[in-house]
Parts: sequence; structure tokens; C-alpha cells
Amino acid sequence: MVQAPALPARAAKQLASGSRVMMRALNFTPSIPRYVFAKLLDGRYPVRGLPLHLVHLPEPTPPRGFERLKVRLAGVCGSDLALLYGRSSPALAPFYSFPAVLGHEILAELGGVRVVVNPLLTCHERGLPDCPACAKGDDHRCQNLTEGNFRPGILGYCSDLPGGWSERLVAHRERIFPVAESVPDERAVLTEPLAVVVHGVQQALAKDWPDEILVVGGGTIGLLSVAVLRALGFEGPIHAVVRRNHAAQWARAFGANVTYPSVREAQKAQKYVSYRGLLGKRAWRGGFGAVIEASGNPAALQDSSWAVAEGGRILLLGSPGGALHDFSPYWFREVRLLGSYAYNWDAFATAVKLLPELEGIEVLVGQQFGLESWPEAIRAAKRGGAKVVFKP
Repeated sequence: MVQAPALPARAAKQLASGSRVMMRALNFTPSIPRYVFAKLLDGRYPVRGLPLHLVHLPEPTPPRGFERLKVRLAGVCGSDLALLYGRSSPALAPFYSFPAVLGHEILAELGGVRVVVNPLLTCHERGLPDCPACAKGDDHRCQNLTEGNFRPGILGYCSDLPGGWSERLVAHRERIFPVAESVPDERAVLTEPLAVVVHGVQQALAKDWPDEILVVGGGTIGLLSVAVLRALGFEGPIHAVVRRNHAAQWARAFGANVTYPSVREAQKAQKYVSYRGLLGKRAWRGGFGAVIEASGNPAALQDSSWAVAEGGRILLLGSPGGALHDFSPYWFREVRLLGSYAYNWDAFATAVKLLPELEGIEVLVGQQFGLESWPEAIRAAKRGGAKVVFKP
């Protein structure tokens, strides 16, 4: 197990307060009618109609083993937008609890020291004996997400503990990691999505690197995938499917050899063979040794199933939610599909250790908004491009 960096002595103590101080936070209160309308209207649903509100709440009191932190920056994740706009799978509802203060990509301060937060709430934080997954170090697969001292969820999706879209939060001491002084805030706030990529690549690819890899998606996860592949030692060709010109430039800067505007263009450039099927469908022979699907787009996952080589691997980092999907390529071409959710403790610690050497990824962070400007922040996040963050 990777050892967490030690907190400086000045950050080891948290000043106790005898009175309840109020703080501002963005609270998500689910509504079935709004969920249905948001799902039907998708991007056309008015931002101010979302069940998200700026509220004043008492600062959280740290449970035993937890520390109160001051939020510096908190990112807006694609999963947050999926929740707000009705794209999340209803089947996952039992593993989260609402109303809740959102925000799980967190850069904060403890005693004046900058720290990043692993938002998982597993057996240890919930006051329970280790389940089999936690006992093996796979705490991201914890079997007790709905049990113990807190309601279901992680920080940012738990009604008992506020997430990072607030001025203050509490986190368990073992989930708090100091950030090196050389790392700018805009890079540090990317630690959580970086950990997602580190874990996925380590599990699916790094143990047996393929000859070449196609990364699908020009958002934060896709571009970080390119950077992490290089940081973890992959030396083969990296192909990237990105639609925006600036994302293509970033992908090449992070280590991609070539970029394409679509999966089909990537396949054509490599001269893989296409066959015309019935009803306008197409099938392919040949493909990339591995594909990282990082867009969260169901259509992109379908394209990836034909873009990977026979016997190849698809790493699913994006969250496509519910969709109609043709599984015949996996069977006919013996393709392996591996979903990767979150990260274990070691992967998060590895992401923190990589921050000093991943110079330049901070360009992925764009506009910073105050909590009161949340409608503008959500609109900017919906447009895509750079990562949107809150600065409470």
C-alpha cells in the first residue's frame, strides 16, 4: 500500500468552535417531476429550473476521526451534470442519498495547508468492520455503501455530509492528502478525476500494455487518460478522438501521436476494413489493441466496440447510463469490456504523487465561479471544453 504523505504539524490540529457558524452551499433536492422533464428536454431544460439552490447551512461538525476543511476549489464533474439533467441510471439511486450538497472533486485547506480529498465513505469511515472488498484494499468496491454511521453515498452524494460545493466540509483524516507546494491550485483540483484514470489504466492496461491505444473523448477524463498513459510508462502510439481544436492541441501536448474528429475517421486512417450490414449498420475487421472510452456517450461506446481489435480490450471510464446497445461485437470479436468505477486508496495516493510531474494539465481548468453564480457555472459546464470549478 502506498503511504499517505504526512500532514505538517501545524495542520494536525483543528481549532474547536463552541458555536455553530453558518456557511453557504449548493444543495440538490431531487424532484421526480423535474427529473422527468430534465430527462425529456435534456440540454434544453432551463438551468434555473434545476433542483439546485444556494442555501445557508450550519458548518458541519466533524464526526470522530474527521476534520473540518475550508474549500478552495471544487470541480463540476460530468456525473454531476448527469444527475442534474436526468441522465444518471435510476438503478443506482439506492447508493446515494439526497438532499445533498454536491461536489466530490475537492481542493481544500486544513490549518493553512492545501489538501485534496478522497471522497469515498467506506467501511472504515462508516464505523464498520472491513467487508471482503475493503479487507483486500478494494475500498472503492465497498459492500457497505448504504450501512453504518452515514446514509448512502460518498462526499458530494451523501445527505449527512456536505460536498465541495460549499464553504466548509468534513473529511476523514485518512482521506486527506497534502499537496506539494509546487503544484498550482488548478492542477491540484484535478486530483479526483486523475485518480479515476490512474485506477482504470492500472487495472485494465498497465499490467499488459497493448501495442497501441485509442482514447475516445476530449473532456477532462479523456485528456487526462493521455497524460496518465505516458506518466505510467506507455511508450506505444496513442490515438485520440477529440472534436474541438483546442482539445486536440492539448491531447498532442499530453502525449497523443495523432488526433481524429471521430472514431470512424480513426478507423479509416488505420485502413481497417469496413463491411456494410443490414439497415445501414457497419461492421469492421481490425482495430486498435485497446480503446479507452472516456466520453460517457452511449454512441461512442458502440463505436468503440467496433474500433477495438479482435480479442482487444475496452476500458469504460465514461458513464453512459441507460442506452440501447448492440453487444454482438463483444461476442463475435471476443472483445473484453472492463468498467472502472472510482479508485482505491492506493490509486488516489498515486494520483497525488503524480501531480508534481504532470506539468501543464492545469490548462484543463477554465472558469472559476462563486457559489452565487451557479447558473452561469452549470451553463459553462454544459458547453463543454475546460473544467468548470467553484471557488466559494
